[in-house]
Amino acid sequence: MSTHVAAREEMWDEAVDAAPWEGTRARQRQALGPWLTGLSQRTGLYAGRLRGLQVPADPSEQWLADLPFTTKADLRHAQEQASDDRPLGDLQGVRTEDLVQVIASSGTTGTPMFFGLTGDDLAAWRNTIANVYWTAGVRRSSTVALTTGMTMVAGGLPYADGIRETGATLAWVGGQTPGRMVTIVDALKVDVLVGTASFSTFFSRQVEASLGRPASELGIQTIIGGGEPGLGTPEIRERVRETWGAQRISEIMGIGDVLSGMWSECAQGEGMHFVAAPHVLVELIDPETGALVPWEPGATGEAVYTTIGRQASPVLRYRSRDHMLVTGVECSCGRMSPTVRCVGRTDDMLIYKAMNVFPSAIRDVLLNRFPDRLTGSMRIRKERTDQVRFDDPIPLELEFADAGATHVAALVADMEEHIRQELRVRVAIEALTPGTIVLGNYKNTMTYVKND
Repeated sequence: MSTHVAAREEMWDEAVDAAPWEGTRARQRQALGPWLTGLSQRTGLYAGRLRGLQVPADPSEQWLADLPFTTKADLRHAQEQASDDRPLGDLQGVRTEDLVQVIASSGTTGTPMFFGLTGDDLAAWRNTIANVYWTAGVRRSSTVALTTGMTMVAGGLPYADGIRETGATLAWVGGQTPGRMVTIVDALKVDVLVGTASFSTFFSRQVEASLGRPASELGIQTIIGGGEPGLGTPEIRERVRETWGAQRISEIMGIGDVLSGMWSECAQGEGMHFVAAPHVLVELIDPETGALVPWEPGATGEAVYTTIGRQASPVLRYRSRDHMLVTGVECSCGRMSPTVRCVGRTDDMLIYKAMNVFPSAIRDVLLNRFPDRLTGSMRIRKERTDQVRFDDPIPLELEFADAGATHVAALVADMEEHIRQELRVRVAIEALTPGTIVLGNYKNTMTYVKND
């Protein structure tokens, strides 16, 4: 049981959450000095790029912005330098005997990335992820169903630890068959469901198939979603809310390379707050130029993260490739960090002839224009996993609410034309029946590759 006592019920840590954003950022920059000192000696990853670095007593934002980025390729190269005494390679910042846990990336192809935690790192993760869930609506009285089926990934054991830290009852149902998951959720009177937007939709169908009654009768009050875009889209959010009869929908977001829970949506529902400020500094940059972007309403940019104090696997100015839209800088909940929506990833960017497009933009156009015609489940079919360019119309599979209707062909043509006019790209839509697309917990609804 957690010994934490919040100063205000609405906040997990009022001293952090209610602190003015500019003051928080100033304190973070000042904390960089002790952390950066000797970083080049602690990890091989930063040995060359930071050796001899002189850290000012009060570093400015621009001073930090002049430091080099860290990329996913850098992390992979660092891990490739693994040895018997340093299994995490040049990313490892402590002795192996000081590691208490290792987290793995959730990718299903290729060699996974590994990230270590010391005892202090783990305590920071637990507290921050607890804040994520507290902000999203979890309380001591909650019974929370965690649907992640993989324990070692960022959304596995770390999420379970964070949920327990709030004092809530954890029902880790992931890894069971869908029917057994339904039985457990029903028997334990779960009131909070944690899963991706696509899994929440899929799971609702399993409820009706297994119990013979709609998901809205299970008593789920709060849906917490992360791992893929979707719940930030009003049409998807409302559909999930209605399907489950939920009172609240909350988005959360993190990244295992940095901290698996950093962003969380409060009860106002206007975007995700940054709740990881004691341990992570976040910058917003122009992804093309690398220049800093101010945290102002309507601003867009890529999130860049620096772990402050992380011992086992520290990262400096890590490019997440997550593109954020700042939805606000003030919130009536009392939290003072900006609120954001994640609008897509550079890794997901597609190119149709000379036009760039986020898959999420295609989804949003369709759901804004045709909300009652679609279930919300969609996927883009690629010829190969790494395909980015399309010279022919982009193959797009859509689940139609009534795929057998006689007017579907005309509707498909209307949708294709609407996307062309709005985004200047062409798609080739294939109409599917509801339930055809099953993505699970770790497939982005818009970039899943179907191998025919």
